[in-house]
Amino acid sequence: MYLELGFVVDSIKGKLLAGNEKTIVSGVEIDSRRVKPGYLFFAFKGESSDGHDFLEDAWRNGAAVVVVSRGDCLTKAGPGKALILVNDTLDALQDLAAAYRRSFNIPVVAVTGSVGKTSTKDVLALCLQSRFKTLKSSGNYNNEIGLPLTLLQLDETHQVAVLEMAMRGRGELLQLAAIAQPSAALISNVEKVHLETLGSLENIARAKAEVLATLRTGDFALINGDSPLLEEAVRPYAGKKYRFGYSKSCDFRIEETTIRNQGIEISLICLGQPEKLFLPLPSRRWAMNAVAAAAMAFLLGVSVEEIKSSLLNFNPGSQRLEIIPLPAGGKIINDTYNANTLSMINALETSRELRGKGKLAAVLGDMLELGDYEQEGHREVGRHAVKNQVDLLICIGERAAWMAEAARAAGMAGEQVKHYLSKEESIEFLKQSLSSSDTILFKASRGMQLESLAEEIRSYFK
Repeated sequence: MYLELGFVVDSIKGKLLAGNEKTIVSGVEIDSRRVKPGYLFFAFKGESSDGHDFLEDAWRNGAAVVVVSRGDCLTKAGPGKALILVNDTLDALQDLAAAYRRSFNIPVVAVTGSVGKTSTKDVLALCLQSRFKTLKSSGNYNNEIGLPLTLLQLDETHQVAVLEMAMRGRGELLQLAAIAQPSAALISNVEKVHLETLGSLENIARAKAEVLATLRTGDFALINGDSPLLEEAVRPYAGKKYRFGYSKSCDFRIEETTIRNQGIEISLICLGQPEKLFLPLPSRRWAMNAVAAAAMAFLLGVSVEEIKSSLLNFNPGSQRLEIIPLPAGGKIINDTYNANTLSMINALETSRELRGKGKLAAVLGDMLELGDYEQEGHREVGRHAVKNQVDLLICIGERAAWMAEAARAAGMAGEQVKHYLSKEESIEFLKQSLSSSDTILFKASRGMQLESLAEEIRSYFK
């Protein structure tokens, strides 16, 4: 980044209270501890801290300028310190990111969906990197703060940007799209996530479709072609739309998936041409993510051979279907990054396909943000535990009691089902009941932090 302070002031509609408009800004930060010389520091007021109280720290670390929303901060600015006053520092960050993005004439891809958007984004970025210098969202930089910060990492070497976009309610993707101005949008799916705030699948589909609102002539969207609700939701938006999925009408149509060689082989029709892809993850639920990412990469100019080679090198990272071998031939499947009903069911199906000679155990925790579907969503998981021949079901959390009840009602013997309110309560039972020849799935919503339990059991069997 190389920006004159005058551009910053104009972009964020701020008032330069101290400093020189010719000052050069080389980076942006919202945490005073991470500020480097030449950086622009935005003072955010959070629930537990206020960035305005850390201006001295930012300047001490080399901040070229600070952006504040409190006029009294001028008294803190000593000689040579630059300070911009705005009405709202978050609005200012977003305005700067939008203005900065407009200075780059490159493809910008928005990736959203109820389930698997991070994985899809990562696979897409990997495919694009085989041909283009690619910027992608990192970590959880997918919201009203993280997305602008990602855009502000663009430099003249980047040829494409892949931005994950998350939302909890209507209007949020519209806001993110207005900042990022994507030239292509990918909607991976619409599932029963965020029902607490949106109320129905129809509303979720409409909220996801908002990412298409800023697409212009020549831009395009890639959507899940197996979702009638999504098809209806995107109808009002103009522009070319491609579809992926299992339906016959899909431009990128999956015909068959086969688990082999610790991965999944996907047979598909790619714009009329038969192709085969291989992803080194033995899970059918990843087929849609892989095809969505491959299709978008193909539409952006990456060859099929480059895509195939990229997929072979994909690693989903920790806590996403992470398979950890155990000494006696068993395995821990650490899929604790997050969970909803569909991803729970998919994880159970994958665990069944991967089970070895020992027991199949599922350690499942609460799923959050299911709204009115909360009780039935947990019960559905319990029934699928029985359907997938789980030998031992350990349910953790207040909501997980519904899983246990449904599993027993579906025929699982009482001694095969255990319910605990906390992770700590379950530890001794797990150590006594499991062996290192078992296949053990751990999965729950992020807030349950079930990865710590998976790690404790892994260490126990070391």
